[in-house]
Amino acid sequence: MQKRVTYALIVVVTLSLLPTFAHAQGSRLPGAIEAGLILRQLDGVKRVLVVAAHPDDEDTALLTTLARGWGVEAAYFSFTRGEGGQNLIGTELGEGLGIIRSGELLAARSIDGANQYFGRAFDFGYSKSAEETFAKWPRERILGDLVWAIRRFRPHVLVTMWGGTTRDGHGHHQVAGILAHEAFDQAGDATRFPEQLAAGAEPWAPLKLYRRPLFDPDAASIAIETGNLDPLLGLTHHQVAMDSRSKHRSQDFGTALPPGPRVTRLSLVASRVEAAATAPLLAGIDTTLAGLATALGPPGQTQVRLYREAIGQAAGALVATRPEAALPSLAEALRGLERLRDMAPPDPRLELRRELDRRARLLNRAVLAVAGVRLELRVRDDVVVPGQTVLVEARVWSGAGTAVELDPPIIEGPPGWTVEGLGPEAEAEPDDLGPFSRFFQREDPVSDPSTGAHIEPGELALWRYAVTVPDNARPTSPWFLELPRDGDLYRWPDAPAIRTLPFRPPPLHGRIALTLSAGERLRVEIEDPVRFRGVDGVAGESWRPLLVAPRVSVAPASATMIWPTGRPGSREIAFRLSNHAPEPVSGDVELDLPAGWRANPPRVPFELSVQGAVQAVSFVVEPPADAPEGEFFARPRFRTDRGGDGTEAVQTTVIDYPHIEPRLVTSDPAVRIVRFPVRVADRRIGYVMGSGDDGPEAIRQLGLEVELIEPGDWEAERLDRFDTIVLGVRAYEVRDDLVAGNSDLLDWVGRGGTAVVQYNRYEFNQGDYAPFPIAIGRPAPRVTNENAPVTLLEETAPLLVEPNRLGPADFDGWIQERGLYFPTEWDGQYQTLLEMADPGEPPQRGSLLAAPFGRGLYIHTSLSFFRQLRAGVPGAFRLWANLISLDGRRWREITAP
Repeated sequence: MQKRVTYALIVVVTLSLLPTFAHAQGSRLPGAIEAGLILRQLDGVKRVLVVAAHPDDEDTALLTTLARGWGVEAAYFSFTRGEGGQNLIGTELGEGLGIIRSGELLAARSIDGANQYFGRAFDFGYSKSAEETFAKWPRERILGDLVWAIRRFRPHVLVTMWGGTTRDGHGHHQVAGILAHEAFDQAGDATRFPEQLAAGAEPWAPLKLYRRPLFDPDAASIAIETGNLDPLLGLTHHQVAMDSRSKHRSQDFGTALPPGPRVTRLSLVASRVEAAATAPLLAGIDTTLAGLATALGPPGQTQVRLYREAIGQAAGALVATRPEAALPSLAEALRGLERLRDMAPPDPRLELRRELDRRARLLNRAVLAVAGVRLELRVRDDVVVPGQTVLVEARVWSGAGTAVELDPPIIEGPPGWTVEGLGPEAEAEPDDLGPFSRFFQREDPVSDPSTGAHIEPGELALWRYAVTVPDNARPTSPWFLELPRDGDLYRWPDAPAIRTLPFRPPPLHGRIALTLSAGERLRVEIEDPVRFRGVDGVAGESWRPLLVAPRVSVAPASATMIWPTGRPGSREIAFRLSNHAPEPVSGDVELDLPAGWRANPPRVPFELSVQGAVQAVSFVVEPPADAPEGEFFARPRFRTDRGGDGTEAVQTTVIDYPHIEPRLVTSDPAVRIVRFPVRVADRRIGYVMGSGDDGPEAIRQLGLEVELIEPGDWEAERLDRFDTIVLGVRAYEVRDDLVAGNSDLLDWVGRGGTAVVQYNRYEFNQGDYAPFPIAIGRPAPRVTNENAPVTLLEETAPLLVEPNRLGPADFDGWIQERGLYFPTEWDGQYQTLLEMADPGEPPQRGSLLAAPFGRGLYIHTSLSFFRQLRAGVPGAFRLWANLISLDGRRWREITAP
């Protein structure tokens, strides 16, 4: 029977039913494709968990082949969320970048069909050894994270992307490989992590452990074809995987979808079943439903046989005729499954019960897919605030030839949320069809929320509900940011079921039971989240999650402000207030300041007239004359017309990019003030933006004006307005106009300008961008220990003495790293200024190079200023001020004999 099911699913489907999967996934899969993919998951009991360290480590082609092609429940477990990397698409770093990369993994999984899980480890940046990584990640605790994921997901096969040796390179990779081996041995041991058993997990021992032999292809024992054409998707699994891979946009991973043969090779590391190392991935593992149903005896085996025959007949009908022709067979499979569920013990912890419940959910969706029945649960606002009442709609449409009897939908929310059904007399709101609404709008009849409905083919049923958010509702911030980190570990959320999930589930969801009348009556149930449907005149329809925000958000203009000592007087501190509430909000804002500091005015009134309104407020702040160096905070508090004298302000940020779902993040809006001595020359600064870079703000913090250099600004007249031009990080990678205009830049340097070039990757080697040769070797050196000793090679060098005389203390307090992508070779005309090294490694001298060129000065630095300046590191600012202050003339005066 297994061959019948498999054969039916690989028959070529009529091409008219098959838009490419890459297009189809952007909205909803066509009924035939959705049902076909579901049926693949109903032939057997197969689960595979892939384990690695970061977003992008996973083998997407393997996941796609398993999940989409073989119908395996596949999942990827990442120990981190990639917070320590760089950001090609925005300025978010750290936790913000982790949210982006978590979203990118979810977007990738929506294409390749796998599930996504995370550990608690915070990506603290590049690590050169497992020992260094374990010094920051408590070994027992992060091992427990993976064990928890295994015990909850219950994989039959574990695949580690890394072997756990120094050949893996990155220390995070090594740790991921080490712990994957340990978890394979320990997840089934009830004496290990017994607290997990009390929280609802159960011991589970995977039956096989494989690894990707990335650096040792001769060690491969099996090869899995990923380049075969999938007729259901119209693409090879490798092509689907590359579409999935392209969702890693923050990492510059956009790629083509090449056709042709591809394989993923795996090496068997350990096995608890009798199977040769070269046997297929699931060989030796009983993947049949019959194997799970053995305890039900002959009656149960009979029901399994009838169920599988019905699935095979449904698959055959699906590819041979119209999708709805598969409905009778799916109905029979669903009834057979219900008989099995009635026979099975009700304990949800039993593997058989879990599998039967999972299949019931999948079959319900397959039935609705082929019957052409669509459920939409819409909320009329994508952002709501405590105390707000919002309209929610449930719509059910029978688009094919099926009459449907519907129970009234059930809308459920967290404790304290109230749901009130609105009757037929409720005022109808037409669909938002953009600028053409007046031509196409129609008002669908509203059903009584206390009763069900009957719809004929082509008809739509509509229910409306008023949902009220409680006054004490918490913002929908990611669970891993709700509590302060414990070192380099996030803290688990309050609910064990949420552990390892990417984010908390949506706050609202709906359930509906319906009976189909397609020759025979068939009852199914479906549950979905309530989401916001937006319509844009350019982008069209989009669906967004429901977010809960505070009524008023307060965001500082600059989260960190440097305040040079020795400069008397006051400075302005500004905030931006945003109204998330559907009605006007007014009140006033004041600042909590350190003792002796003053703000003028003491309070600033605000009035936000409508939802979405924004108002800037500012204070002139003056420290006492004897204010010392150090770190201080200015924290806003506000009162509103709804009460709350001295309410602590909350900053909300929605991280929103087209390729991922938006996420709301809350944070403390306090302005961190760092006072230290720093001087800077009065220079006219031009800036070429790179990726993930906020260098212009750092220049403004020093009191200088800065102008952005845009693609059309490379003519000599424009460049000659500037004394210094700074290139942002990885600028040659993301600015084609810079590559084209580089000769103009060098000509400008020759006429007397100062160019400060921040770090680039290997793209820098592709052109003669520097005036004298500089080469970045592979792999490029980097110094990852932020406390690595730094030697000033020439203490009287111009860049180290003017206008700030630097010393070893200026390299205290740096964060995450010293620098990255250091040059390995450079011309002798460059002066090397600094020497540094990670423990046990040879010294590196390529972090800061400078050379006069013509009448100007060319500076190349691989120091991680993009991290240090955002964090307000004093010594980094003092060095940064020197780089942008010096010119070729002064260089020659200082270095003249």
